[in-house]
Amino acid sequence: MRLLLALGLLVPSLALPAIAEAAPYRHRRYHYYPERYPERVRYYDRHQGLLLRLTAGAGGVAADDSLNDVTLSGGAGSFSLDLGGSIAPSLALHGRLALNTMFEPNVSEGGAYTGELDDTSLTFTLLGLGATYYLPSNLYVTGVVGLSRASFQFYGDEYDALNGIGVMGDLGYEWPIGGDWGLGLAGRIELHSVRGDGERLSTAGLGVVLSFTHF
Repeated sequence: MRLLLALGLLVPSLALPAIAEAAPYRHRRYHYYPERYPERVRYYDRHQGLLLRLTAGAGGVAADDSLNDVTLSGGAGSFSLDLGGSIAPSLALHGRLALNTMFEPNVSEGGAYTGELDDTSLTFTLLGLGATYYLPSNLYVTGVVGLSRASFQFYGDEYDALNGIGVMGDLGYEWPIGGDWGLGLAGRIELHSVRGDGERLSTAGLGVVLSFTHF
C-alpha cells in the first residue's frame, strides 16, 4: 500500500516539468532587451545627443505701427537654424537664428489700404534660446524666445532698424530617413515687438516650414 502511495506522488512530480514545457505560449513571459535588438529601437527612442535643424518655408506677416497708425502686411519667406543638444531623452536645449522677410508689403493707414511699397522688404531677425520636445508619435514642439531686430530694405539699402524681443513656436512632425536624420513639416507662429525712433512695430506671423533634422 505504501509503495503504491509513493508511486502516486512520484509520477505527478516527474510529469509537472513536461506539462509546463508544453503549456501554450500565451502563458509564458518574454522580456524585451533593446540592446539585443537595436533594429527595433524606434526613431524617437534615439533622440539624444546633437540637435541640428534647418528649416525653410513661407507664410504671412502683419506688422502694426501703433505710433503712426500704419499697418504693413504681406507674404513672407522664412529660414531658421537650430543648434544644441539633449538635456534629457527626447528633450533638447538649443539656440536659434531665424529670418523672416516680407517682400513689397501692403500698406494701410487708419484702416484704409493705400498701396504697396515697391522694391521694399521688411526683415525680422531673431537670435534666441529654445527647447524642443519629441513625443512618441514623432510629433515635436519647439519654443524660442530671444532678441529681435527689424530692418527695412529699399532698393537694396537698409534705411531703418528697430530692436526688441521676439518669440517663436513650432508644432511639427518628422519622418525618419535613416540614422538620426529626419524630414519634417511644421506650422510656425512668431511674434515680435520692436521699436526705434518714432516707430514701434508689433508683428505677428504664421507659416509652414519644411525641416531637415539631426537628433
